[in-house]
Amino acid sequence: MTQARRRIVFWIVVLFLVAVGIILQASASGIQRPKSGQSVPPDLQERKSDEAILQSFVCVLSVVGFQLTSAERSCGAAIDLRPDDPVGYKYRGLTYLLQHRFERAELDFRSAVKLDPKDPETQAGYAQSLSGQGRFDEAIPGFSIALAMSPRDVRILSARCWALAGQGRDLAGALKDCDLALKIKPHHSVAFDSRALVHLRAGRYEAAISDYSSSLKWQPGRATALFGRGLAELRLDRMAAARKDLFSARQYDPEIDDIYILAGALEPGCRDGQGACSLPGELQIPPPAGSNYLSVSLRKPSAARH
Repeated sequence: MTQARRRIVFWIVVLFLVAVGIILQASASGIQRPKSGQSVPPDLQERKSDEAILQSFVCVLSVVGFQLTSAERSCGAAIDLRPDDPVGYKYRGLTYLLQHRFERAELDFRSAVKLDPKDPETQAGYAQSLSGQGRFDEAIPGFSIALAMSPRDVRILSARCWALAGQGRDLAGALKDCDLALKIKPHHSVAFDSRALVHLRAGRYEAAISDYSSSLKWQPGRATALFGRGLAELRLDRMAAARKDLFSARQYDPEIDDIYILAGALEPGCRDGQGACSLPGELQIPPPAGSNYLSVSLRKPSAARH
């Protein structure tokens, strides 16, 4: 299904649910709300439950349809109506992950995990919120908990692979996770991207370029793959190719430098007072609109075991 068709289906479903919500609201409008100290009538409780279900549906559908503003609003409404239901926390957390608002995602997923610790996606979401902040030591055990419940989930395998690569202490374990993910789903762009980071951290630049290229084959425009490939090309002195990939990556994601700093491939101290990092003069890359970053510098291969 194309993105345009997905959006059409999304809005049809949302309009249907809104219509249902209007009916529920209209039917509930004649109910007198209890005064302070009085118990809530059963029919009012039922109406409130129906509204919570409606908001949860819109919440989930909004996330699936990548309507993130609507998702944050409807998931928040679902949480207000049913603070003991993990669904609202889980999908608002996912909304924040998609927006790279990792600190907020952490709070929501922490609540979701408390309410439903046996959901592997919730456990993985909490771990990803930590990984997105570069807190790999905390994230890896969370991914392991999720994989104990769902050992062949390629999304979680790829995420733990990235976290292990970012941590840099067990590149062999990271490679094992990504290899298994690609064995299960040979065309998984995220697994190729994560495995490429393992190769990049290990100094295997040709292998990194190969995996980044495979990731881009199945997901053109993936910023992390473009940027990582540019870094590997830079180490191999392929300046023209590096410039093209690094520039393209910044156009897709102005925060891509930060991702690779957290992942250990860029020096965290490379920035000057204006947020710039140094590169050879011929590779000075103009920043994209809205970005203060001017260029990057490559961290040397780590001495991690692999």
